[in-house]
Amino acid sequence: EPFREGDEITSGEYTGTVEAIETRATFIRTYDGRRVIIPNSQIYSDPVQVITAYRLLRSEYDVGIGYGDDIDAAKRIALATLSDIEGVLPDPTPDVLTWDLAASTVNLRLRWWTDPTRANVVETKDRVLRAIARAMAEGGIDLPFPTQVVLFHDQTEETDGDRTRQREGWPAGDAPPRPARVADAERRRADR
Repeated sequence: EPFREGDEITSGEYTGTVEAIETRATFIRTYDGRRVIIPNSQIYSDPVQVITAYRLLRSEYDVGIGYGDDIDAAKRIALATLSDIEGVLPDPTPDVLTWDLAASTVNLRLRWWTDPTRANVVETKDRVLRAIARAMAEGGIDLPFPTQVVLFHDQTEETDGDRTRQREGWPAGDAPPRPARVADAERRRADR
């Protein structure tokens, strides 16, 4: 049998603990307390994840830090914090990777190993997130939220589109791209 009573599995859209395996069906108790009866014809023909098949389970979580923050310092803080949390196993060691240069943050991926039972995974994740938020704040590392800059300008201005007159969010320079209407107006003035 690929799993036995007491194992935690995922079959289709259901995840829970196997309560019983009978001739025609497998009974699982979901984490929110529902009993699901899955026909064995489905269980044995569709993929099944056996969450507790091994003694370890890796969890991960992405934490975004500000672009102005020291990435190496943030990684050191996160790794030291992970290593001190109850439920995070020391072997294999936890790690912190620079994972993404996102729109508003540099994302660090925190990865750690725990006992695979659902209760332990959830409780350890709670401890990890609380400890990381506290440690980053104490270390002066910003955990920014997504931001967006919206520029408003009066499009009736005579200088609209003239990028030689630097406006916030527009490139500066002596010969920036110019809207056709501005270039045409300049040519007409020069021809006069």
